[in-house]
Amino acid sequence: MKITIAIIASLIAAKVHASEFFFEQDKTLPLVHISVAFNGGSTQDPDGKNGATNLMSKLIMRGTKQKTKQQIDMTLDQLGADLDTEVRGEYTVLRGSVLSENLPGFLSLLEEVIASPSFRVDEFEKLRKEQISTLLENLDNDQQLIRTKFDQLVFKNHPYSKLNQGRIRDVQSLKIADIQKQYEKIFNESRMLILISGNASASDFDSFRGHLDHKLKRNTRLDTIPAFDGFPRKAKLVIVDKPDRTQTQVSIVQKGTTFNDPALDALQIANFAFGGGTFLSKLMVELRVKRGWTYGAGSAFKFASQPHSWRVSFFPKNADTPAAIKESIRLITELRDRGITEKEFLAAKNSMLNNDGFNFNTPAKRMENRMIEKLFNLPEDYHRNASKRISALTLEEVNAALAKFIDPTHIVIGVVATSSISKAVIAKELGINEKEVEVVDYRF
Repeated sequence: MKITIAIIASLIAAKVHASEFFFEQDKTLPLVHISVAFNGGSTQDPDGKNGATNLMSKLIMRGTKQKTKQQIDMTLDQLGADLDTEVRGEYTVLRGSVLSENLPGFLSLLEEVIASPSFRVDEFEKLRKEQISTLLENLDNDQQLIRTKFDQLVFKNHPYSKLNQGRIRDVQSLKIADIQKQYEKIFNESRMLILISGNASASDFDSFRGHLDHKLKRNTRLDTIPAFDGFPRKAKLVIVDKPDRTQTQVSIVQKGTTFNDPALDALQIANFAFGGGTFLSKLMVELRVKRGWTYGAGSAFKFASQPHSWRVSFFPKNADTPAAIKESIRLITELRDRGITEKEFLAAKNSMLNNDGFNFNTPAKRMENRMIEKLFNLPEDYHRNASKRISALTLEEVNAALAKFIDPTHIVIGVVATSSISKAVIAKELGINEKEVEVVDYRF
């Protein structure tokens, strides 16, 4: 058989070092994709210093002990490379790509960025102002506001209340010493994953890995993230008060689950059928198609090491908001009591199976999956085996999982709205005492 494109794919997981290394060779294109990930994200921000990890991840790109920000940018351009950072709740990752022929120069630069940041005060001050400006702009985006503000409200006094980008007053109070401490806390070789795919050889990264292991060897520990048990004993309504709203943003949230939950695949099928984002989902049909209350509606899980949240979201006009919330709660209750139908089950299951291959059809995607598997202590090939697990599920198993999981009495209903217009009418429609409605200012 004639082979027109030779692709050699080998996954290597070496455990000689404290860090972990994963490599998949792919000679299809003259590119190399590199991710360096660390356990620890915004949930590790000290109390009163939310935003420290995010600011730190950006500041290391603003200068090393050998190069200024301008020199870093110029070097990336010359190498035909890109490099960016991302902070999530429980991990921090640097992602980059480079032309294969320029790999040595890129690894040298990446090592500098990770292991030798300069933490220049002038760049810190510029970056802090930029961060505050971004947070102020987010206040004008109601959809972004309900996502960020709501985590603060639901997970009050818990690490999951800490926002990836931080809070304005916390960022304003940060000092350069706070950033340096956060760097030393997060950037530790014992919690480092190096994931590579592309046109290279595993041995090309031996020195890079060895240098990072040596330079990031430090005795630091992450804060333990406890399980959250603060969901209310009965449905709670919170109005995020913002002036002059003609449309609201609504999130209805209950306790979520984790990647390690044996019932998760069944719940994912049910969620796809109920509010997974297609126009045929139950929420879209009931709230948009039949009633015209909202342009979009959906439901989704948010995952973390501890159970986080499952939320239903939509954005109706002021006049339609009370009825839309009431109908959504009815649909959620019906989902628990009746489950999904056989037709919904088969449609969701087949759609998920048909799309499953796109989750790992490139080496870069496979490395991203491996990163999540390692960071959240999942079995190897957890993502690749998803289709087998989903194929084996029955409608009865899905509905049994729903009956145990859905909890419409212990929910938080969050609404970005003008309180003077919406508070009384929503409370009355839901049968909630208006005095029990919590009203919070939209600024944070």
